Order: sequence, then C-alpha cells, then structure tokens
Amino acid sequence: MIISYNWLNSFFKEKLPDIKELSDKITLHAFEVELPQKCDDDYALDVKILPDRGSDALSHLGIARECSAILGLKLNDIKKDLIEDDSLDVNNFLSVEIKDKNCKRYTARVLTGIEIKESPKWMKKRLKTCGISPVNNVVDVTNYVMLELGQPLHAFDYEKLSENKKIIVEKSKKDEKFITLSGQKIVLDNDILTIGDEEDALAIAGIKGGKKAEIDENTKAVVLESANFDGSLISKTSKKIKLRTDSSYRFEHNIDSELAGIALDRAAHLIQKLTGATVLKGVIDVYQEKESPKKIYLHLDYLKDFLGLKIDLKDIKRILKSLEFEIEKEEEGKIQVLVPSFRRDVTIEENLIEEVGRIYGYDKVEPVIPFSGTKIIRNEDIYTEDNLRLVFKELGFSEVYNYPFIGKNDKEDLNLTRLIEIQNPITVDSEFLSPSLIPNLIKNLKLNLKYEKDVKIYEIGKTFKKNGSFSEKKSISALVSEDNYSVLKGYLEEVFKDFGMLHVEYVPNQREGFFSKRKSAIIKVNKREIGVIGHLSSFVLETLNLNIDPVLFELDFEVFKSEAVKKNEYIPISPYPVATRDVSVIVPSNIYIEDILEIIKISEVNLIKDIELLDVYDNYEENLKSVTFRIFLQAADRGLENKEINEIQEKIINNLIQNPEWEVKK
Repeated sequence: MIISYNWLNSFFKEKLPDIKELSDKITLHAFEVELPQKCDDDYALDVKILPDRGSDALSHLGIARECSAILGLKLNDIKKDLIEDDSLDVNNFLSVEIKDKNCKRYTARVLTGIEIKESPKWMKKRLKTCGISPVNNVVDVTNYVMLELGQPLHAFDYEKLSENKKIIVEKSKKDEKFITLSGQKIVLDNDILTIGDEEDALAIAGIKGGKKAEIDENTKAVVLESANFDGSLISKTSKKIKLRTDSSYRFEHNIDSELAGIALDRAAHLIQKLTGATVLKGVIDVYQEKESPKKIYLHLDYLKDFLGLKIDLKDIKRILKSLEFEIEKEEEGKIQVLVPSFRRDVTIEENLIEEVGRIYGYDKVEPVIPFSGTKIIRNEDIYTEDNLRLVFKELGFSEVYNYPFIGKNDKEDLNLTRLIEIQNPITVDSEFLSPSLIPNLIKNLKLNLKYEKDVKIYEIGKTFKKNGSFSEKKSISALVSEDNYSVLKGYLEEVFKDFGMLHVEYVPNQREGFFSKRKSAIIKVNKREIGVIGHLSSFVLETLNLNIDPVLFELDFEVFKSEAVKKNEYIPISPYPVATRDVSVIVPSNIYIEDILEIIKISEVNLIKDIELLDVYDNYEENLKSVTFRIFLQAADRGLENKEINEIQEKIINNLIQNPEWEVKK
C-alpha cells in the first residue's frame, strides 16, 4: 500500500523521524518498506502489508498505529464532529432493508445543500501521492477516508433514488444488467450481492458503484453509505466479474465492522467542512450481528520460552497498550488481554507473543546455541542413495525415474509371474506393480536409442512381488547399451569398491527369468546374494525386437546397504613403485574367471594390490579358453626387488597348475 509521509505526520503532534529512519523502523518492527519515492514536497512509502494484517493495516491509520507503538508517540484523535439539523430526521427521508446475511452492517447518512466542486489542494495532493486521481469534493472524500481509515464508502445522488427512497441490500436477479461508474457493462447472476433501490441495482456491494445514482455537478443531496460485507463473498464476486478495486481489496480481508460507523461520521464531517452541507439528524445503522470481543490469556513463562527472551511485565503491558490492547486482569504468572475489534488476526496466545516480540525488537534476542539431548541418527537409506548417485554420476551414468507399474504386454514379453495386480489401473500400461526395475529400464533404452548410440542409465526405486503375501523392497538397477559384459561388470566393481565391498564373487545363474542362463551370473558379497548381472535371454531379445544385446544388473538395496562399509579407513598411498607381471593361463571353457582370480589373490594377499583382466580368447574347437591377467604388486614399506617379484609370480603359477587341466603359458 502507498502511504503519504506528510499525511502520516498529520496523525501526530510531534514530527516523525526522517523518511529513511522511519522506513527502517517500520521494516524492522512491522512491514517491509520499499525505497520511498519523492512526490513534490511529499514522499510515497510503498509498505508491503502482510496478508493477515489486511483487516487493520491497509490505511494510514493502520500504519500510524504501528508508528505510535514503535516510536512511543501518541496518536491524535480522528476528527468526526458534526453539526446535525435537529429538524430533519434521517429516518423520514431514507430507509434501509438488508435481505442477505453477507451484509453484516449497513450505515448511512443523508446530507443536503451540497455544492459539487473541486477538492482543496491539500486533499488532492494526498490522493495523488497515493495514486488516486481526484474527481470532485464528495467522491474525493469517500476515497480519502478509505485511504485514511481503511473503510470503503460510497455516495449516491439522493434525488436519483426511486420514489420511496429505500436502500435494499440483496442478491441480484439472474441476467440483470449493470453499468459501472466507469461505463463497464456487466451481466449479473443471482449470486452477486447488490445495493439498490426498489427498481435497480445502484452498486455491486463492496466492489463498484453504478451509473444510476452517480454524483455529478447537479447533485445537491447525497446518501453517504458505509457498510461491512463478508470477505469471502466479495472475493468470489470480484473474481467472477473480473473486477478488482481498492474497495474489494479491503473487504476481502474482512475489515472491522465497528469501523463502518467511525468512517461514516468522518466522511460526513469532511463533506460538511468542505461544502457547508446540512447533515440530517441521526444515522441509519442496521447491524446484523455484533461480534463479541476476544479475550486471550498471556502466560509470562510461555512468552519467555517462546521468544527466548525475558521481558518485564511493565514493558509487556506498555507494548500491548500502545497497540490498543486492553489488560482486563492480572493473575499470578499471566494476564488476560482484550483484543481490539480491528485486530482480527490476533486469535491465540502466540499472536500476542508475536506482537510483544516485534515491538520490543527481535534484534534484542541474544543468540544462543540450542541444546538438545536428542542424538541425531543418520538416515542410512538416504545416505547410501546419495552416495550411489555420486558414484554413478562419476561413472557417466544418467539417472532415470519411472513409475513402478507395468502392463500386460510387459508381463508377456518378459515372461513375468506372481505379479501384484492393481484394482483400478490408470492406463493399460499400469495394470501391475513392477517386480523389477529392469522392464522400465528397457523401455528407457529403446526410447533413448532413437537419439543416442551409447546409453548408460540407472535407477534406484521400489519393486513389488507376491510370495504368498505382498512384499515391497528397494532395488538398484543399471544398464549399458554396449554388448560387452566386462564393461558393466567393471562399472559395478567400481561401485562395490567405492563402498568398501571387496569380497565379491560371481556364480552361474541357473534361474528362470529374463536373464540369459548362459550369459549371466548371481552376484555375492561376503557370501551373501546381492543381485544378478548379465545379458537378456534370447527369448526376451526376440520378443522385444531389440537390435542390440544390452548388459544389465539389479541389486537388492537392503543387502547392499548392510554390506557397505560404514566408515572408510584411511590408508596412506605408498611412496614405493608398483611392479607388474602378466600371467596367461589356458583352462577348460566351463571354468569361471572368478575361480582363476580367487587362486591368484590368495597366492600373496599382502602384496597383490590389483588384478586386471587383459584378454580372453575362446578356442571352441578344443573347448578351451586362454585368459591373460595383469597383476599389480606393491609394498607399503619398501620397494620390491626383482627376486621377490619373481618368487611371487612362481608361487601364483604353481598354485594355478595344481589343477591338472590348467596350463600356464611361459
């Protein structure tokens, strides 16, 4: 909301601080203030009113109340004294009927002997500073009071009302036509609240006035109205007719019903002062249901604990009184506070504490490191997942996210059984919960192969199986489009190595499923089965019409998490050089490379740092294969001599040829 600095000053006898200091104070204790803008001899402050404070702070009075509390200044009284003509009773000239509960209060006065002309310069200047164009003295007063007190008002030309001079607040008729003051034509329905006479709608309640009773240069008498409407209804109506005004903006925030009477008298006072109008005796005031004031107990110990700050009772009472709260009674350790009707945002004790805290100053709260006796336990699932993602990223994999569903076609293509069927599937492709991440990874592969040749993807997600009862577990799956088992196995071993899993073995896979029996293996870590790696079966490849033979693995997340080393032990890098030796061995075709590796590893556990598979040559005619390994040797405390290296190599060879069917090339 735009606030005029000079106008704000008029609420106090003492001068306010300079514009910069005032802006900083309001920002610190109440609302953020944008950089003030110079407007002739005035400044416009753009104050960002918080949504819950729209009921009381969307006005100069609302901001003046804040300044009064923050700076300790006394507010001037609002001038609303009137000289009424006792010979003319307003009830003889006007009547009001409310036919809808959404109008909580309707007040009206009648003023006669009015001369329509320009407003005085001081008023026009204040309106312009706040972004409102002056119209004439009567209309300008209604806008002025709205900006001053936060209560929208409207003035009707009394002589343009229908014969019986009766104001009726009711819902409009369906398809009723209405023309606003700005000439906009609106077709109403029967849910829009209007203010009218016995013939036509004069205004859309809380939003906009109409042409019929418009104030013009010939106006001599006016009906000045100040009402209160249900905020939610005004908001709905404003959206429905696509018309939002300064008036509707304030009513949407459920402003105080008590303000209607105050604003009415203030506007009548100004019109009388500016035009010399005659004010008829009395006020028409139809108050549907008066709200009871709220009373809230404030517990002093709770305030101290809540703010982390001890504030003296006298300071608490001073702050609350400066904000126009009343102290009803004091008891041991608590006080009962009467909330002013305009503070509709204050409903609970915590609201009171916030009021005390912000005016006292949150900057006075001493920074204290909170103490907690609760031991923080690391979430191992999240920790493991995050570290897995880092490793996969370093290996050049992209993560995919899939829904955990598959369709009937997937079930048949991958020969899946014991699936959990969904009772009300969203689509035909989501009839079952997926028992593996691999079906959807294959779909991702087929889609990505349209754009890229080399695909490396992985997923961490949930899978579902039916083994008598339903089971749910988390899995880790990865896929490479390259037709090379060793490539994905190498990536997987990097993952195991990063998580400290050193004792990994691969055993033949004889299970039925979508993995090829001949080209896949069961993975074990520390003798515990953790997953499967390998190629898809020829049946699946043919069914899916895949032109490539991808390699995949799927791991049990829970087993992976439990076998992962929780804390990595720091091992210093040896300053001594690494020695290498190559060993080639000819073995029967049915011998697993893992078996050969295991024999090499146990030959010299302390000095063999790594073993790299260099080459595999298959001689299908003789049912043999030649496997070449490169062995890396290194000591932590010394450089290895040739004699010692040769002895280790001989030991490895001797261990390998213990099997009579194996031959080591020399």
